[in-house]
Amino acid sequence: MKKKINNFYIKYFVILISIFIISCSSGDINNPEPIPEIDISEVTLTEPPANLSKELQIIWDTYQYLLQDHVDQKNLELDSLAEGAVIGIFENLNDQHSGYISPERFALQQSGFEGKFEGIGATVQQTKDGRRVVIVAPIDGSPAEEAGIKAGDIILAVDGVDTDGWTVMEAVNKIRGKGGSPVILTIQRIGESLPLDIKIIRGEIKLPSVRSTQLKEAPYAHIRVSSFTKETHTELKNVMKNLDKNNQGIILDLRRNPGGLVTSVVDIASEFLKEGSMVMYEIKGNGQRKNWLVKSKGKYTNIPMVVLVNEYSASGSEVLSGALQDHNRAVVIGTTTFGKGSVGIQRRLSNGGGIFYTVARWYTPLGRLIENVGLEPDVIQKQPGNETDDLQLDAAITQLNFQIDGES
Repeated sequence: MKKKINNFYIKYFVILISIFIISCSSGDINNPEPIPEIDISEVTLTEPPANLSKELQIIWDTYQYLLQDHVDQKNLELDSLAEGAVIGIFENLNDQHSGYISPERFALQQSGFEGKFEGIGATVQQTKDGRRVVIVAPIDGSPAEEAGIKAGDIILAVDGVDTDGWTVMEAVNKIRGKGGSPVILTIQRIGESLPLDIKIIRGEIKLPSVRSTQLKEAPYAHIRVSSFTKETHTELKNVMKNLDKNNQGIILDLRRNPGGLVTSVVDIASEFLKEGSMVMYEIKGNGQRKNWLVKSKGKYTNIPMVVLVNEYSASGSEVLSGALQDHNRAVVIGTTTFGKGSVGIQRRLSNGGGIFYTVARWYTPLGRLIENVGLEPDVIQKQPGNETDDLQLDAAITQLNFQIDGES
């Protein structure tokens, strides 16, 4: 009996020792990870700004601790730490149309709506899954077009840097650069099994946003609006003034139009809609609603027109086509649009950089949400990639013929 009791205590002691060893082990006996010592000594922190919210106090505390205690405190790059904090905020914002712009890139962003900039000359949008950016279209005559970039190319890397998780702004900021400098885009192209590396020499890109062609096969003007800049409204008015005297209708082509200035969109809508018409409305984060109305009586409210859109028609082009569609002003032909119906804003920061983020969502006059949904055309007409004829343009001509024949 005594032997059994001794055996019991021996086993019990062994178990206790085993538990102690396991509990003190860090998982890797050969490479134990030391637990940092908790310093409970008092550290005097500089008082935070008076208006700093309680939630941001931890950022201020962290900044102060690093300045006082970090082993490389004398070599800390405070600008980089501050930028990292801002980037971290946007990474947790769950807004794919937001981010931080470095000072050296912020000036480049401002030139996009001026009618010219330096870069490769291509518009981009976020892919549907939000992980990459995709080429909407190269600008006619641009370095991108000359190098062989095509609509639908998904950018996998820029100068060897993986683009996974990049926002549109991040991609634009990395791809743009001084004229004459090279950039290599690694792209995935539809129909190609392997990625392609395309070298592009940047240049100055002039942005005439409106081009017009009088069709030979029909008495209609094909008016292509590629973006909405400060000059777009003026360019459109000049085109409309100089239409062929025998012209009977217009085809407003918004395919591959990524958007632009909302004021420009409203100005153009005002040329085709009756006075007092709503172009769209926006709902801000605080629930406040803002109506965007036609600015003045339009000069072209009766001319027969058709609007062309596709899956790369985004933002402002969706607002314009939605307004013309809701007011029964034009038949919209093509495929469902991209679905970028959010109002973005840029703010300049004190370091010369900037931030961009979503402040509201757009709705068509009849209350249709654009964001992540897109707009459904009145007439669905796809354009196969291997089709040489413009089937959507042909459908627009057929529609105008029907409208005009029905009126006569």
